[in-house]
Amino acid sequence: MSSWYFIEEKKALSPSMNMAIDEYLFNLCHNKSIGFFRIYSWDRPTFSIGVSQKVSKAVDLNYINENKFGFVRRITGGKTVLHNDEITYSVVSSEERFFLENDLYKSYSLIADIILKALIRSDIKAELSEGSSTLLSKSSNPCFSFPTPNEIEVSGKKIVGSAQKRDKLALLQHGSIPLSMNFEIYSGGTGFSARAIRRSMTTISDVSVIKKDLLIKNFYISFEEFIGKKMLKHEYSEKDRNEIGSLAQKYETEKWNLSI
Repeated sequence: MSSWYFIEEKKALSPSMNMAIDEYLFNLCHNKSIGFFRIYSWDRPTFSIGVSQKVSKAVDLNYINENKFGFVRRITGGKTVLHNDEITYSVVSSEERFFLENDLYKSYSLIADIILKALIRSDIKAELSEGSSTLLSKSSNPCFSFPTPNEIEVSGKKIVGSAQKRDKLALLQHGSIPLSMNFEIYSGGTGFSARAIRRSMTTISDVSVIKKDLLIKNFYISFEEFIGKKMLKHEYSEKDRNEIGSLAQKYETEKWNLSI
């Protein structure tokens, strides 16, 4: 029987460490049937871009560097996200419920349903999006400027942005759940209108007074209900930390971050 583990990072981490941990867990899942549900945050406002995005179209690096914000390229797809005051989650798994007759679209839908139920448990009137024009998905517009199918909205505005990497053995999906949003920073880093982003997205603080700790608890409850078992607390070993540290170096290089 597969084991499931939860990880709640107790301190905010650098962009390179956050992405290295997610990739490390993804690699672990290739060796055995296992799953992880991770919650984390960022040590400074950080722009992340999808693995296939062209830097010059996705972000304004001069603005990001001048303001000493973080910047990193993910190994997942998707569009530009500003990570700041938010809950960031990742689901990493080789466990069969995400693979038995489930493709990327279906597994994305399953995870969306878990998050949706956690928001509803938190008395947030969330629902799944029907998506938007395929032209937008092919554009360089930032992640929260438009919804894709099976992303989560409140009152027609996007409240969760997620991206996935998947192969024949494992998947990694991580996503951003903003507690609040600095629209001027998001706009400055993407060159996209702050007013337009504000029209298309909302945040937890806009729609609820729930405390962050309770919201995180509801995510855990919802996930455990889905897998039908209690998750075990994961502790990083010295080997884990060494390998994560090595992976983090990749996410600090121009060779990776500016590769396209």
